[in-house]
Amino acid sequence: MFTMRTTKPKNNKYYIRKANGGYSDAIKGNPTDPTANVLANCVGYANGRFAEIIGKKKIEYQLVCNAENFITKAKAYGLKISKKPTLGGIMVWQKGKTLSGNDGAGHVCIVEKIIDDNTIYTSESGYKAKAFWNSTRTNNNGRWGQASSYKFIGCIVNPAVKEEKKVTTSIKVGDTVKVTTPITWSGGRFHLYYKTYTVMKLDGSRAVIGKNGVVTAAINVKYLKKVNK
Repeated sequence: MFTMRTTKPKNNKYYIRKANGGYSDAIKGNPTDPTANVLANCVGYANGRFAEIIGKKKIEYQLVCNAENFITKAKAYGLKISKKPTLGGIMVWQKGKTLSGNDGAGHVCIVEKIIDDNTIYTSESGYKAKAFWNSTRTNNNGRWGQASSYKFIGCIVNPAVKEEKKVTTSIKVGDTVKVTTPITWSGGRFHLYYKTYTVMKLDGSRAVIGKNGVVTAAINVKYLKKVNK
């Protein structure tokens, strides 16, 4: 089961160099974190987190190069590349006009949650910056929030994370709906299935419904039917 990382790793071998008893081939971070010495560095972090999600007691895909060259190295390992963010995958940005590193080394981060088609939640690190942080990124500028000197070039698919099937539904935020069946809910039965509710939020296959701005429940959209006003 996929679990998001929302805190900095500590004494975790995926983020410690082999020379110091860990699994990683990455260089030491700058500044060097005392409990995860490949941090601060986006390369060391993404390399370790990708392997941590896979869950083996080693790092089998040692992606230790300039961040913008991750995709080339991933392809050599036989890993799949997506044009859009994938859960548990490594997002890769090119810096400048070349992949030589002369005009920048690029950036990488891990996709921890896909909120919707235009919004994701990531975990990251940065060389000469912070050891760890989370970000909510949107794609409003076509670069998933990065500056104009960066270009998003793809996402390395994590082989341990199954792709979620996209739910097709005509239901939208603001729609008036009914719950179509008295489904089991929180240990009991959802008895108010005959009433109407407003869709307040959609998160994948889940809809948050309520009345007069007060949340009633979060229910799979397959149990909802749109009602004509």
